[in-house]
Amino acid sequence: MDVLQRPEVGRLLADARHAVVGVNRAQGAPQLSVVWFVWDGEAFRFSTTRGRAKYLNLRRDPSISLLIDDFDNKFYVAAYGTARLVEDGHDELARPLLAKYMPERLDDPGWTPDRVIVELRPDRILVGH
Repeated sequence: MDVLQRPEVGRLLADARHAVVGVNRAQGAPQLSVVWFVWDGEAFRFSTTRGRAKYLNLRRDPSISLLIDDFDNKFYVAAYGTARLVEDGHDELARPLLAKYMPERLDDPGWTPDRVIVELRPDRILVGH
């Protein structure tokens, strides 16, 4: 059975939880940051701005890791792959993020024009305990 088909994994990915994203810095330790995410069954997506370190690091090296922890049920989902920066159409692509985390802002999200979507279509997904 595909791990993504397990009901507890589906609930975790649908919940309004944080994901920790890891990207490679030019030098030194990896950069970690917390993001809101959506999973559509094929890709994880989150929003960031062009001025953030994660955007600049991903432009240089698109390798990315993403981790969502379910502390209560003692398991996690980790995804690995190559990020794609989606520079156009942010507001429409970000609507599922608002619906998941801030549905009251759907009519007036207040996005700034420097926002982009980061998309991860994982090469590998692990569920660990």
